[in-house]
Amino acid sequence: MKQFVLDKGRQIAVHFHQNLAGLKPASPTGFSVPLVLLHGFCEDSSLWDGLIPLLPDIPILSIDLPGFGESDLPQAPDMAAYSTAVKAVLDALQVERCVLVGHSLGGYVALEFAARFGDGLAGLGLFHSHPFPDDDARKNARMRGIEMLRSGKRDLYVAQLFPNLFAPAYAQAHPEIVQAMIEKGKQQPAEGIVGALQAMMGRADHQETLKNVRCPVLFLLGSADGLVPVDQALKAAMLPDMAQVEVLDGVGHMGMFEAEGMSAGALLNFRNLVVFKVSGFKVSGFRFT
Repeated sequence: MKQFVLDKGRQIAVHFHQNLAGLKPASPTGFSVPLVLLHGFCEDSSLWDGLIPLLPDIPILSIDLPGFGESDLPQAPDMAAYSTAVKAVLDALQVERCVLVGHSLGGYVALEFAARFGDGLAGLGLFHSHPFPDDDARKNARMRGIEMLRSGKRDLYVAQLFPNLFAPAYAQAHPEIVQAMIEKGKQQPAEGIVGALQAMMGRADHQETLKNVRCPVLFLLGSADGLVPVDQALKAAMLPDMAQVEVLDGVGHMGMFEAEGMSAGALLNFRNLVVFKVSGFKVSGFRFT
């Protein structure tokens, strides 16, 4: 089931999955705290299609971030605009609290949401993501990408992007998965990709956000992730008062494909622990798993 929400006149697509069957589209709050999934860069909400059937008996929403999937371009190329779009969706659906999980770019958006609207979070999940801003080398690489996109080479840019996101062994064993992500990336508008690159270049340092966040935080990592090294992410995991860390062995930046069952299990376990906490149960031993 799909619905469009307006954020200052721009459409944002939100998808209700089978776990919400029977509910009115504008009223998912009949269930307890929903799991809200945010995709990553050059992706859309279909990223989660293989994972969602492995998350039974919980309400799930997935959002097309501005500029991707069926959503309009962002109000501005910054993280504030992306997080405000997520807030507009949750407000329209009368979701007061959620477990918000973001992959890569989606994690940056989730952190911005935590900084601005933290009272609405029962749990925060960073799936191959981190709180640190871009260094100069990463900013320069993103600027080269913007120049490439503006010169009309979107398809080439996307074709070069996705093979490097998977662990080499997985990419070699599953070329069809890599190719499917490339084809999906080619469907995203160049303007949306450029806007996301600009937003990532200008994003804030969210270490203080993690220090101050009042909900549990999940760090779902890949031991072979070249974009979010485990040692970097473990430093971030020491910042919140309550953190759960899961490291997927041999996995790159795409754990929802490379370790589908383990990724689903980590998300389901985290969401259920958070729901117990929200319901008045104290969760102990929440630092590492």
